[in-house]
Amino acid sequence: MTRSVRRNTIFVALLASLAASTACAAVEAQFDNDTDGLVPGPRATDRNYTLGTRTVWYGEPGVLPHGARRAAERFGVGPDASARLSLAFGQELYTPDAISRPTPILDDRPYAAWLYGGATITSANATLARSLDLRIGIVGPAAQGEAVQTWWHRREHIRLPRGWRYQLANEPGVRATLDQRWRPLGYRRFANVVPDAHVTLGNVLTEAGAGATITFGARLPNDFGPGAPSGPEARVRGVRTYVFARGEGRAIARDLFLDGNTFAKSQRVHRMPFVAEAQLGCGARLGAIGVRYTFSYTSQQFRERHDDQQYGSVAVSF
Repeated sequence: MTRSVRRNTIFVALLASLAASTACAAVEAQFDNDTDGLVPGPRATDRNYTLGTRTVWYGEPGVLPHGARRAAERFGVGPDASARLSLAFGQELYTPDAISRPTPILDDRPYAAWLYGGATITSANATLARSLDLRIGIVGPAAQGEAVQTWWHRREHIRLPRGWRYQLANEPGVRATLDQRWRPLGYRRFANVVPDAHVTLGNVLTEAGAGATITFGARLPNDFGPGAPSGPEARVRGVRTYVFARGEGRAIARDLFLDGNTFAKSQRVHRMPFVAEAQLGCGARLGAIGVRYTFSYTSQQFRERHDDQQYGSVAVSF
């Protein structure tokens, strides 16, 4: 067993023990991919953000360890708020377009993988939710991006990636995000608009953004929108179905996956300072089980290529 595999195994075991010690109200598993199975139309391909997985354990509202409770009280949204802790483990893979080329591709984004664990504390009442999310992990070969993508492509009998030797070097990664979401009208059964804003700091990503989510449905879930850091609603009666649309603008000061390694020499491209993102999706919830599909579109992210980004996501919660 290699040193990086041992380190990752210990990391996963530690996160699992933390999750097991937290009173768990829900678990959500999400899979992101930019190829045919999840992206409509003929343009699906492997490039940019190409593959991601994320599992989140959501604790019972109001049930937090002492330290997390004190943190929630410090940045909370008021005395009527309920606090919640969630723990996450995920991996993200980024590649250039021509993954079959075994030579460096200097006019496209570098290969990169990011393996992380995280914790989120949310304070929410009927009209406002504020979340502080911290993710810590590793970028580079230790994140096992080459192994995951090669295994997946062999399984699906599609072109193998041949340029991972030129990926970003190993580097510890940290990002902290403060996210706030508003429901000015409180809970609405059939239609709602939830504006949001966030600030992210760290060597992995430094940005600020704002957007809004519009949701329509047959008795909407009582939450702050699909994919909100506060997590899904608990068990519901009957079936709840919905469709949603989301738009967001972001000003980006640093993106490790485009700007390259912080302290080591690596491949990099010229990042766009402003990016727009749009999402369309649908979902359903029955009892404690929920499923959601999201199609995401992101505008041009770096100057070397005029490509946009398209990928699909499937999330299942229980």
